[in-house]
Amino acid sequence: MSNLSVFKWLTGVLAVLCTGVMCIGMVSAVMLSSPDVVKPGEEVSIFIGNIGAGDPFQIDIIGNIKIDAGSFFSFKLNKLNLPLDIANPTLRVYINGLVPDSKLNVSVNQKKYNEVFDTADSTGLYDYLIVRSGMPKGIYNVEINGTAAKTQVPVTFSITGTNTNAEPLAESTFSISGFSSGTFDVKTYVKNLAQPVERKQFTVQDQFIATK
Repeated sequence: MSNLSVFKWLTGVLAVLCTGVMCIGMVSAVMLSSPDVVKPGEEVSIFIGNIGAGDPFQIDIIGNIKIDAGSFFSFKLNKLNLPLDIANPTLRVYINGLVPDSKLNVSVNQKKYNEVFDTADSTGLYDYLIVRSGMPKGIYNVEINGTAAKTQVPVTFSITGTNTNAEPLAESTFSISGFSSGTFDVKTYVKNLAQPVERKQFTVQDQFIATK
């Protein structure tokens, strides 16, 4: 973890303590992740501060999975703890580098979120939007299965919507698994969805492969 990340986190926490957990000073969002390299299944944390009721909100989890071309792969976002109640959410699943016209499935399991089966297009791209009236705070599990045409498969999972209840400090946790190696960039947006308020880059790396 960089010194800058530590400073940002400490600044946010101290501001919360000094104001009785009513705000985070001038900081609109604070992000802290696990170390820059995590093992598959190791937990990552995101801290979101000073988000008001009615504020537009978005989180992007953007990855690049390294895999053998022609092989079947899984991308699993495990136990995504969503600490906010999101109104009118849109979930986006984007995957590129698939075998053209190949079958894949995407599952988002929480109450009425059902499994979706689909097909990559003729270029190997899959870009799907799931629109709902609401996404309550809770635990979500996302799994994407497909067949890679290339050695690197770009994957994006994002949630966009409107926060319904003010939160002075909210923590979201999740882990990523299903493959041995990949790089990820997590971005959070509050109010202005054109400009991320914070981002964190990290690598998911199997320990055995990392020490070879």
